[in-house]
Amino acid sequence: MVVSLFFVVNLGFNLIQRKNRSKLSGMTEKADGKIVKLLKKKGLYKWISPNYIMRESKHFNWNLSLQDYQIILIVGTLVGAVALYGFFMSLSTTIFGVLVGVSLPPIIGFYKRKRYEEYVENQLMVYLEAVSNAVSTHENMTLAFKSVLPLLQSPIKDDIERCLILYTEDGKSIKEAFHSFVQKYNYKDIKLFHDMLDLISKTGKDTDDILLNIAHEFQDKKIYRAKLKSGMQPQRRTFKQTAIMLASLPVAALAINADDYVVFARTLQGRFILLAIIVVCIFSAFKIEKHSFYDPTEDITKIK
Repeated sequence: MVVSLFFVVNLGFNLIQRKNRSKLSGMTEKADGKIVKLLKKKGLYKWISPNYIMRESKHFNWNLSLQDYQIILIVGTLVGAVALYGFFMSLSTTIFGVLVGVSLPPIIGFYKRKRYEEYVENQLMVYLEAVSNAVSTHENMTLAFKSVLPLLQSPIKDDIERCLILYTEDGKSIKEAFHSFVQKYNYKDIKLFHDMLDLISKTGKDTDDILLNIAHEFQDKKIYRAKLKSGMQPQRRTFKQTAIMLASLPVAALAINADDYVVFARTLQGRFILLAIIVVCIFSAFKIEKHSFYDPTEDITKIK
């Protein structure tokens, strides 16, 4: 554990030095281009690069600073070191607690990104339906957009306001003014919706409720994805219970007969069994979460 703590403190100190010298701006990419390229090819770069993780976090409204990253890294490493020592009863294994610390920021980022995507989808759903109804009420497209702004929240509201400036003040068409909006939220329904808005602004009213139909289709797809996710909840719950039970085995064994467990944990067979438990739990967790967030509609809803 002492070795692990020294490694983390040393790593944190190095990160601070890097920040002062270059703000983590591509230093390793230039110095170790081949290594970085290999890490990216193997899919490891996004797990171990603080610069990449902090940059990506801004895309889903998580302002992860270098200090925040260091705190998560250190706390995660210490927790991992303690857990590994509890499992294997060996100080030499605590160094691998660093793997827990390094993995923690991207894992937290994954769940934050999923929550943010769900929030954005809810806002888009409100936006589509509100605009559909407003267009049928207001003959003026500008009034229709302005009437729905109080119903929206950031970032959708901010983006719509910027697009409205292009539409009302710069004289651009709806298709041109909302081009960046469509690109940012790259759903096919969003693109079709604004294409229809552009057409309606030039030809007249939406007599066939096409806009409302598009809004309802977007909503139906979101509900379908939510049902798929909820269908995985029993499996997630069962896995969590099993993982907690397996993780508590060393504690139970130590409470019953500490000497026998220490002897078992220090044998080759014992370490192999304990390592197998950890690997199976991690592998199962990744598989279950992958299925929980799997979106079978992505190919037909997202613009490639």
